[in-house]
Amino acid sequence: MSILFLIWLGLGLLIGALALAARLRPAAWGRWGWLWMLGLGALAAQLGGWLGTLLMGRLYGTADALWVAALLVVAVPLLAERWRGQKGLPRLRG
Repeated sequence: MSILFLIWLGLGLLIGALALAARLRPAAWGRWGWLWMLGLGALAAQLGGWLGTLLMGRLYGTADALWVAALLVVAVPLLAERWRGQKGLPRLRG
């Protein structure tokens, strides 16, 4: 399992680096925002890999790590920007 941990870590760092290249980092994250994006990618890949392994087995853990990392690296900065512009939590309409 330790080799899978390292694979997921590398995959997450790669996804974070691709998000930086796509300029998905919010400006509000400041000078160290690039490090936060790499950390977010690595953490998301670890989370996705462990959940994928527990739910679907070792064979699908790496694919799940890839999908979860890509989803969270795109979604978290967008949600952070949206919530930063509002005062408090958004209200549900309907």
